[in-house]
Amino acid sequence: MCGIAGYVGRRDAVATAMESLLRLEYRGYDSAGVAYATDRGIEVHRCPGKVRDLIASLEEGINAQAAIAHTRWATHGAPTERNAHPHQDCSNRFAVVHNGIIENHAVLRAQLRERGHTFTSETDTEVAAHLIEERLAPGAAPHDLARVLQSLMEDLNGSFALGVVCRDWPESIVALRHESPLILGRARTGHMLASDLPALIGRAEESWVLEDGDTVVLTPYDVVVTARDGRPRAPGWEPITLDATSAERAGYEHFMLKEIHEAPAAVRETLRGRLDPDGRVVLSELPDAVIERMKWGHVHFVACGTAYHAGLYGQRLFRSCLGRRAEASVASEFRYDEPLVDHDSVVVLISQSGETADTLAAAKEAKRRGATTVAVVNCVGSSLARTADAALMTRAGPEIGVASTKAYTAQITALAALGTTCGCECLSEDLPRLASAVETVLTGEDRIRDLAEALYRQQCFFFLGRGYDAAAAAEAALKLKEISYIHAEAYPAGEMKHGPLALIDASVTVVGICTRSDTHLKMCSNLMEARARDGRVLAVLRDDLPVPEAATDVLTLPSVAEPLMPVVAMTALQLLAYHIARLRGCAIDQPRNLAKSVTVE
Repeated sequence: MCGIAGYVGRRDAVATAMESLLRLEYRGYDSAGVAYATDRGIEVHRCPGKVRDLIASLEEGINAQAAIAHTRWATHGAPTERNAHPHQDCSNRFAVVHNGIIENHAVLRAQLRERGHTFTSETDTEVAAHLIEERLAPGAAPHDLARVLQSLMEDLNGSFALGVVCRDWPESIVALRHESPLILGRARTGHMLASDLPALIGRAEESWVLEDGDTVVLTPYDVVVTARDGRPRAPGWEPITLDATSAERAGYEHFMLKEIHEAPAAVRETLRGRLDPDGRVVLSELPDAVIERMKWGHVHFVACGTAYHAGLYGQRLFRSCLGRRAEASVASEFRYDEPLVDHDSVVVLISQSGETADTLAAAKEAKRRGATTVAVVNCVGSSLARTADAALMTRAGPEIGVASTKAYTAQITALAALGTTCGCECLSEDLPRLASAVETVLTGEDRIRDLAEALYRQQCFFFLGRGYDAAAAAEAALKLKEISYIHAEAYPAGEMKHGPLALIDASVTVVGICTRSDTHLKMCSNLMEARARDGRVLAVLRDDLPVPEAATDVLTLPSVAEPLMPVVAMTALQLLAYHIARLRGCAIDQPRNLAKSVTVE
């Protein structure tokens, strides 16, 4: 959840680390800190609030060759200065930054206190600093610290990526990855360390993703990686092809708005090279045996949050279009529910980052039970892409806004392509023009902005749909609530009579997603029930369907094949959520209490 950035080299290490950290604020923004070694020892600066607050408090021209920085999403302890990272040992010999959760920290804290250690924070991270203090002898070298970090994997339960600077070696950073992401960067001036690729864009020329159990010693001139079993590993550097504009707003007021407008490109990139001249989908990255198993086996979609809503779409597609047994599960529940998966099952794991802790745990459980695993993921080289038996990349590009937009669009597109490969031929004609339909929605943004002006003072929203639209309704409700802080719920439209209708009055807006011709009359009846109870009704309507009589507001959508309409509808509803949140003055790119990549369970 948190963000780690580090730099060692010939540039201003503190300034470089802080510039990189700004690119990681979507991972957490409760507090921030930086540590570096000087002739006087380890210097640590921390503060609650945003990274820019920390930058404003620092002196210019700090003389340091190595620095580690951190932006926090609080898990243990309030977002205060004393709980901000980096944390130190009793002698202030080390400073440690951490991404993840140390689950047995309370037991370790009690043991360390009995042995005379003094704690200054409420965090789980601080136990790591004190354990390092006990185990690293005076006069040790950086590679000795790497061995100490390796030994911590035997004592710490949970997930952790650790970065350490020591006053004994002011030109070194030592780090460990254990079930939390950590990436290395190679620049002309030195080497970098980060939780995610955006921190490296425009600053490093090449990157390499560490494996679980790897330790690394970074100096200005060298990178030494050691695997869990003690063997040295040569970094497999890969060029960073994304440019700096990928991680900048490029003139848009918010990253979220920029990323909504990048949806057509995300659709095109997801389909690029996967459509033959006749419009047939060819997914060469998936082995034929996997495709065949998906055609006759049990398909299980597993994910969290927005990606889970994409999984609901996948479930509907494989059931309705292909007649396959298909289920969708929340990843955090999957491995605790005795999932009914076996050698005849294909488990499709969906994640933007490929580092979501619960989804990774579900992948391991599925493989343990003998299932074939397929990752639908945006980040090349991510843990999920490497863990799964096969991976289908969505190619949406970096997504900085915490609320997922174009990544969801790309996920639905990828699942539609997957369904087409497995025999859902009704999508073949419209998949090539899906991006153009999304562009048509974006040209109508002024109308959506006007709707937002009329709706942003409402206190409650219900999103209704049937079939594919019910899956889209779940995502639309999440999008509104997470960035505008308005209460929003989603239901299959027929469920309103079974309780939720009691909440409808003039303060409530009901959004009916109406893109299915076979259930349109039933949707009209459901919306009339809400209108009869003074609810305001917004019909999000396919342009070849009649306008529901109950609608007080209408938003029309260009027509594509019904299984593809969620992509078109969600582009409009993402824009609506965005403009409502903007009018309410909300922190759209960094909503309160949330973080982009959930790398803890």
